[in-house]
Amino acid sequence: MPSPQDAFNKRIDRFLKEQPDSDSASIIKRVQTAFPNYHSYYSLFDEAAFVFGIGFFAQEVIGGRADKTIGYLPTLKYYPENKIEEEPRNEGLISISSPLSEEESYEYLAKELVYRLARVKNFDEILGITLPV
Repeated sequence: MPSPQDAFNKRIDRFLKEQPDSDSASIIKRVQTAFPNYHSYYSLFDEAAFVFGIGFFAQEVIGGRADKTIGYLPTLKYYPENKIEEEPRNEGLISISSPLSEEESYEYLAKELVYRLARVKNFDEILGITLPV
């Protein structure tokens, strides 16, 4: 079974292969420009998200009669004083009644994180990168 990091990396790889000229691929490449020394997309986006004041994780969902793990909820954490002016909170990205596997949660987090970063108006400024015109 792939690790959460492997699932995250696989999803980012898929963006780059299937949509190399998309906004999503552009965001990924710009994050790589800002943090050139990372060898995994998971570590790369963990660092980039931290700069924006965001965290991401798969929250364990406990349920059933045996109080066992029934799945995971992909979750974004907006820290106080985040740079994208979101209220501090943990935001579950799907319904808690339909949790995902841990692997699916990290694939979902990779996709959602890229999409959300793509909507940040001053993205390059926050990351401190200058792209050629």
